Amino acid sequence: MQNLYLERPNLYIGFHGREKENGLNLVNCPKQVKTSSTNHEWLGEGFYVWENNQDRAWDWAKEHKPKPFKEPFVIGVVYTLGNCLDLTDSHFIDLLSEGFKSFNVDFEGHRLENKNGLHKLDCAVIEYLHKSFEESEDPVRFDSVRGAFYEGDVAYAGTDIRRKNHIQICLRNMNCIKGFFLPRC
Repeated sequence: MQNLYLERPNLYIGFHGREKENGLNLVNCPKQVKTSSTNHEWLGEGFYVWENNQDRAWDWAKEHKPKPFKEPFVIGVVYTLGNCLDLTDSHFIDLLSEGFKSFNVDFEGHRLENKNGLHKLDCAVIEYLHKSFEESEDPVRFDSVRGAFYEGDVAYAGTDIRRKNHIQICLRNMNCIKGFFLPRC
């Protein structure tokens, strides 16, 4: 039976950190979206948004590595998730686990790791999963990927809650972006 509740049709608000000039260009020329295609992104290739977390977007923009931004800046993003590989949902986590098994068979002896803030293994497995679904007998294309991440120091002794916890969105289909805005201070 098809799960009728896998699509995410709602509008969301998120934040995107970048260089000020580039951020203002996005607000003024929203059709010129540049996506990230490095081989170490947590959620694969796409346009990254911090879900409803302006503070984390600012932190990231201010701490940008390897090269700090001259003028860190944050813009708001209104978006939908569409057909989302939602890694906060057990259905999709199971798909990812199965994808990893196939990835390991196809790329036996790979030496990819997640370390030093670079997520080469995660990126490769997620991109492999996308390709597998897109090239299947009944092709499926995910518009976005959503994941929860636990980072930073603990909020207090005895807890697993971290100071930099966040939900990250990777928008793969730029039609999911409905608009950009300058956030209120």
